Amino acid sequence: MHKICSALLLMVCLCWQNSGAVEMVKVYSYHLKQPLILDQITGRGLYNDMLSYLNKQNTAYRFELIYLPRRRLDLLVNSGNLDGLVIGVNPVWFNDKEEQKFLWTLPVMNDIDDVVSSKNHPFEFTGAKSMTGLRIGLVLGYYYYGINELIAERKIQRDDASSEEHSFRKLMAGRIDAAIVSRSNYDYEMKNHPDLKDQFYISKKPHDQYDRQILVPLNMPKVQQQINVILRNAVNDPIWQKLINAYR
Repeated sequence: MHKICSALLLMVCLCWQNSGAVEMVKVYSYHLKQPLILDQITGRGLYNDMLSYLNKQNTAYRFELIYLPRRRLDLLVNSGNLDGLVIGVNPVWFNDKEEQKFLWTLPVMNDIDDVVSSKNHPFEFTGAKSMTGLRIGLVLGYYYYGINELIAERKIQRDDASSEEHSFRKLMAGRIDAAIVSRSNYDYEMKNHPDLKDQFYISKKPHDQYDRQILVPLNMPKVQQQINVILRNAVNDPIWQKLINAYR
């Protein structure tokens, strides 16, 4: 009887310990660009700071940032084997405008895709068709609304690079007519390299403006709910605001 009671007590203790255990959650990102991810090995950057904030604001989950190229991420998504979240994305980019294929958190930030050109040869963007006949610097594997369609029709020349930073170099070398660059990246680059600011022209009309959210698989509703609770409170938290503005 004593042995049975001891065994039951041990089981109760183990269950209590497990109920309080922190669940590790993978958070993928394919945005290997400043300031979102500054270092692929350490994960240092804005996304990592965001996840550190989420980790401090809850006791149920620990979010871990993992870089994964878009094509490999698409394989996980399309095969139904996505085993984590995806940070900094938008429903349109995953063909989920109605938000039925995945769960989506509240926005973590707003961003803009600017059309950048050389100041010596400024280009004013008025819509996708205004790029007809031009050579445009884009990032390999990324989808650009309205642009990809004209590229498929061979009306725009696509010049792929591994990162938006490479597009800056191509502009300075005169190898492309314009590039589409996220405002967060542009601001960070110019902040750290102010000597480059006079070399570029930003079109008055951006290519796109959007919210960056966190994609959550349908089988993880509690994770989505927890993150949304934190993000609702973060709006009025000066620590979160300082975090977001630190890279601008």
